[in-house]
Amino acid sequence: MKGSSDADKLVKNYSDAAESREIMKRDIEKSAEAIQKEKEDAIANVYEMAGKIKVTNFQKSQSAFFGLLMLKQVKESKEYRSKMNMTWEQFCEYVGVDRRRVDEQLIDLKPFRTEFLADFASFSGCQINKVKYLGEAISADSAKIADNAIIYNGETIPLDADHKDEIQALLETLEESHKAEKDEAEATIKTKDRLIKAKEKVINQMERDLQRLERKVELTDLTEEEQDAINLLAQVQIDFLKGISDIKKKIIPHQAPEIALRQLYFLYIFIGKIVMEERLALHEEYRNAEEVPWEIMEEEIPPDDVLVANMPATHMMGKAYKDKIEKRRTAKEKIEPAGSKKGDGNGTA
Repeated sequence: MKGSSDADKLVKNYSDAAESREIMKRDIEKSAEAIQKEKEDAIANVYEMAGKIKVTNFQKSQSAFFGLLMLKQVKESKEYRSKMNMTWEQFCEYVGVDRRRVDEQLIDLKPFRTEFLADFASFSGCQINKVKYLGEAISADSAKIADNAIIYNGETIPLDADHKDEIQALLETLEESHKAEKDEAEATIKTKDRLIKAKEKVINQMERDLQRLERKVELTDLTEEEQDAINLLAQVQIDFLKGISDIKKKIIPHQAPEIALRQLYFLYIFIGKIVMEERLALHEEYRNAEEVPWEIMEEEIPPDDVLVANMPATHMMGKAYKDKIEKRRTAKEKIEPAGSKKGDGNGTA
């Protein structure tokens, strides 16, 4: 009987343990289900919040866009003058916007019709500063709007909510392209700056050399007429180089106003035209002129010693000039001894 009782206890213990494990398993499963549900609820809540944020941002962008469209209509109609007797600056202050910022944004929207912008803002949710890249592409004829669609690189994207993602991708592509072009332009400007500084250094050195030559110039065997002509030409050369140097210092290509660059460009054309005409006229009279092409390439420019020898402000330094003076001196020495002997003969007679 005792053995049977022990066996019954053992069976009961195993049964209780199995039941306990089963209860524990069910509790773990319930806990896992609860955790999974909490996780799913949290994810759903995050997605819901993200959706609300997107809607809020859409409404914010749309509101800003429509606000700018109204400002565009008011500015173009000039009703702020006739209806409120205000200037544009006063009207912007009255409605609580910054006039300069608004004008900058309106420039970005200039390529678009108001009707297109209204339709675009109603579904796209794009920020105003993104639309300007499309405007730049339209102004550059690389994109256009026709039949209520955007045409870019042969691809047509309808202007409706179903193609919102494609429109957004296009704006991002245009923005990236704009930034790449801007980086390239900045690199080009830096290269031009280096070249301009190098040229200025050369011009400044030439000015210093010319000033040093002016101080060192001595009396020569030139006639008064010859010397006056050389002095005049030397001064013209110095003034010309100084003028070019002043222009390069004060009118920097990527910083100067458009009107200054345009007038400088035509000034250079005018100078080139005058110089070509005067050189052509001189070529007809000066038969010993060296044959140099009218449009001189860098490799066709005469050697430095030839230029130095034949420029008015540096003629004293050239080999050709020295040879010419040496020939004159030699010719004089041949004449003077003969004259001296003739005088001595007369004196002793």
